[in-house]
Amino acid sequence: MKSKESEKEKLLQTDWDFARTSVKIGAAEAFKLYLDHDALMLSANQHPIAGRDTIYQQMLANDEYTLCWEPQDAEVASSGELGYTWGKYTVTAENPDGATTYRYGKYLNVWKKQPAGSWKVLVDMGNASPDK
Repeated sequence: MKSKESEKEKLLQTDWDFARTSVKIGAAEAFKLYLDHDALMLSANQHPIAGRDTIYQQMLANDEYTLCWEPQDAEVASSGELGYTWGKYTVTAENPDGATTYRYGKYLNVWKKQPAGSWKVLVDMGNASPDK
């Protein structure tokens, strides 16, 4: 098994890759790539959404925004099977008047190591922050 520190670095890098993918191809498509099949999304003021495919469909229904985030830190369990990352996010959208709006928040993702060694998001949680 790789050292805990190298796994932590790999997990943090995976979250950065996930964030860049979200900006490049859109949040829904990025989440489809990085979520575990059994993923759970826990967003503020919404009911839990279970399953990668259901999460993807919900995100596609409301994809008129750009979601970008900056991972701040990661940790990996001593077993090497689970880890988490957290960071800050920004949602950029256009309101009906055509003005750009920004919403800021923080997130926590719980990751599950896959049999081939990659990481997939098992639980995605986020809530609003008052500002950047």
